[in-house]
Amino acid sequence: MDALSRGRGRPPRGQAPADLLPADGPVWTTTHVAAFQGVDERTVRRAAARGDLHHLRLTSRVLRFSRPCLMEHLHGRSCADLVYDEEILDAEQAAALLGVGMTTLLRAAAAGVIPSRHLAGTWRFSRAALLRCLCPEPPAAG
Repeated sequence: MDALSRGRGRPPRGQAPADLLPADGPVWTTTHVAAFQGVDERTVRRAAARGDLHHLRLTSRVLRFSRPCLMEHLHGRSCADLVYDEEILDAEQAAALLGVGMTTLLRAAAAGVIPSRHLAGTWRFSRAALLRCLCPEPPAAG
């Protein structure tokens, strides 16, 4: 029985939560984006800091990207029309979706970095809202 199935929200020893994110999943890490674009991770972080890539900064070192959003921009389309399935997730499921540990997830939720609800002592997350916050709507032209 690994640590995730014991309910601690941690990956097996020696494996980071981001290592569990599949390359074909909806959430990518800096490593995934760098490999896809054929650049190093530093270049991806700089592009995100400049605003060239839509991303979610969970901590100073943890960035997450929406794969569907990146694909839309790659093909010159807007990501504003992306539609995601509505599903309510508990904290473990949300941490697995984003590829982060429970501590990082709960700190981000408490700080309002990610959309969440704290009900009766438990945290709940909308899958669609989490995926939408990875790719914020483009600023209105004006």
